[in-house]
Amino acid sequence: MVERRTIGQILVGFGRITEEDCARALEYQRDHGGYFGEALLAMGILSQDELEWGLASQFDLPYILPDADSVDPEAAALVSPEWALANLTLPIMKTEDTLTVVVESPLKTGAVDELHARTDRRIELALASAEKIRELIRQVYARGTAAEESERPAPVHLTDAFVEALEAAAGRFGISTRGQRSWAWWDDGGTIRRRPLEGQWESELDQLLAPPPGDHVTGVERAQWDAQLNREGVFTPVEVRYLADEAGHEYLFRPLKEESLLRGLFPAPKPGILSEIRLLARSGSARFVVTSEPDAFGHEILPHLPLLLLDPSWRSIHVYASEDNAADEAFSLHLPRDPRQWTTELEKLRAFHFDVVTVDLAADGDDWASAALDVASVTFLLWPMQRDRRPAYDAGIRWELHVARDEGGALEWSLEPLNP
Repeated sequence: MVERRTIGQILVGFGRITEEDCARALEYQRDHGGYFGEALLAMGILSQDELEWGLASQFDLPYILPDADSVDPEAAALVSPEWALANLTLPIMKTEDTLTVVVESPLKTGAVDELHARTDRRIELALASAEKIRELIRQVYARGTAAEESERPAPVHLTDAFVEALEAAAGRFGISTRGQRSWAWWDDGGTIRRRPLEGQWESELDQLLAPPPGDHVTGVERAQWDAQLNREGVFTPVEVRYLADEAGHEYLFRPLKEESLLRGLFPAPKPGILSEIRLLARSGSARFVVTSEPDAFGHEILPHLPLLLLDPSWRSIHVYASEDNAADEAFSLHLPRDPRQWTTELEKLRAFHFDVVTVDLAADGDDWASAALDVASVTFLLWPMQRDRRPAYDAGIRWELHVARDEGGALEWSLEPLNP
């Protein structure tokens, strides 16, 4: 049996590192623990891509730069977006006998074993970085949504198109006309969604927008103004831009969202994390424990998460029990101080079918956490850093959203599967 070379031997053999680098990394590993590769990263000897290439060589696996267009849709459909993100594992090609899966590490075998048991196929592995796999997952499932849309090209009302755009927290959306054709579009995390419009969309727009377009666009080729978009009593301030020529015209809407002031206080996560949170929210699997550094910061930011991360049209409620809570701007419910009453109070909220609930309750959650999850399909449950995660995991929560604020006010966000 051929003995597998160490990653250090592989990297030295290909000239990526020196013997001196190996010795320094081994000394660092002895002092700090962890894997040899992690020592190389911590010391700046190696980049993440170089380490992953070395791991692939060590296990005789292909190291790939995955492309969404090359992924077999039937293979990807074998798992849900939530499962793929939680395991950083994505099936990319299947035959009658085999399933090719891209993973971040050959040492994480649980997800691979699950796929083998589920599909009864031989699993062939390929390696890619965690960052590249996350981006691939976002692109593949966004592509799947776009494909579904193309199969249902029936015209929609403008109101319905705008609701979809704003529920996706689109930073821009619009209306395009060319001749007799009109359609709505919006930017959904980098993917452009399109819907053909019903013929009476112009009268709808007059009802939705105040002031109406006629006050600004009649007889002009360009215009820009601020307006209020009214969706059945939900008002969204928007900037409107207009272009026209003999072939048609364009409306561009950019929400001047209520969270603009909030974003000055709480900068949003990177687009990748934001896209993953919204993907989970739309899939109905968005249940998060929220941890923070310092712990007190969690009380401050928690009530604002629906507005920061989702769309204002999502009906949210903030539930808390402390006397001094940062919930002034959020629709909220103050619970009795006695934790024994919390489960009953939370159960009463089910009938309202809220879209989002943020929960700030300080006592142990063994009894009331499950009741909190039933209040809404999207749950953000504040959880102290030092507290055991097992009650949250047992209640059905699978994600941890962590927010750290440094002394200068900068925020660092992370989204990871919950480890009990």
